[in-house]
Amino acid sequence: MIDIVLCASGSDEVRIVHDLALDRSRAARVVRRCADLAETLAVTAAGIGDVVLIDVSVRGLGRDPIAAMMREAAVVGLRSEDAAEQTALGLRHVLPSTASIEEILAAVNAAVSSDDEDAAAWVQDPAAFETDHPRRFVAVWGPTGAPGRSTIAVNLAAEAALAGQETILVDADTYGPAQSQMLGVLDEAPGLVAACRAHDRDTLDDDALEALLPHAQPRLRLLSGIGVPARWAEVRRTSMDGLWQALARRGGLVVADVGPVLEEDEELSYDTAAPQRNAATISALENADAVIAVVSADPVSITRLLRDHSRLEELGVSELHVIINRVGAPIPGDRVRDLISSRIPAASVHLLPEDPASCRTAAWDGALLAEAAPRSALRKELREIAASAALLGLGVLQREPVVDAADE
Repeated sequence: MIDIVLCASGSDEVRIVHDLALDRSRAARVVRRCADLAETLAVTAAGIGDVVLIDVSVRGLGRDPIAAMMREAAVVGLRSEDAAEQTALGLRHVLPSTASIEEILAAVNAAVSSDDEDAAAWVQDPAAFETDHPRRFVAVWGPTGAPGRSTIAVNLAAEAALAGQETILVDADTYGPAQSQMLGVLDEAPGLVAACRAHDRDTLDDDALEALLPHAQPRLRLLSGIGVPARWAEVRRTSMDGLWQALARRGGLVVADVGPVLEEDEELSYDTAAPQRNAATISALENADAVIAVVSADPVSITRLLRDHSRLEELGVSELHVIINRVGAPIPGDRVRDLISSRIPAASVHLLPEDPASCRTAAWDGALLAEAAPRSALRKELREIAASAALLGLGVLQREPVVDAADE
């Protein structure tokens, strides 16, 4: 006999319980009637029930709660006629709330007999991950201490776009989102939160994603950050994983600016599913094709990178590129490069000169280095890095000549 945990509206709940009680086959029974999502999650976490029969319009229901329930039981959705526009939230088995008891039992049996791991993967992203379009996902990370990862991320993305590559810049830093300000976006909206919410409600289709990716420059689109850092709890791990997959289906280059902290402390501190402050960073690093580690040319920043390298390996980072930022006299750049290369198996190590004047001008103007200081040594080095097929390019990018605004 199959034990059912039921969470449905009043009239539907009464009918289902009544019809199951009259079912002569005795194939299933309702062992718990839950009033809301919180009670349903608590019941399934306690190991009660083989399958959850739940109204998909229940307040708060999304991909994360469904994935949590699927760790302990199968899930079947009910959709009322009054909520016909409600999506299936990635569930394979969704019935009209008016379905007969025979139809409900058939769906319950199908859900229970299906492979749990396969079903959970379907909830996280029912669409195929493969794409016919060439794609590359690069995460720009750096240890704590403001080594300049946001500046490097936005300018690398911009240089790739200037070279002809369709590029999406994602501000996934849940501690200090800054890309909108750096690009001079005045009307900032929390695009990352909106994208995660749309994925959780199964509405992150091509049109929704297009609306969340305005052009910041030709061939450069921006998915803005969470705005206020206090909104980090609205960015869930499964939603971030689904977002990267949705962006991958578009093809092109995705550059993500992520936060510095790599711990999963929230997951270790709670015995229930809790939001993770570092979920966006960890998700990006695990899904990225390549990771760019940005460090300042000083002993503290370099030591932090060396200590965090083992954690990067735990997250599955196999292609690591290192950018040593703010190299200048009397710092011996080659010596720093050799130090890092001898300690970390990096795919490449690049040096960027210290140029506070150009960076400060670009920051105050809300402009890129290609606009504020096109002939600066820093901009030229970033352009060379962006032209590297091994790091950013889906192929060798075309290098455009540097044009001084005064020459136009």
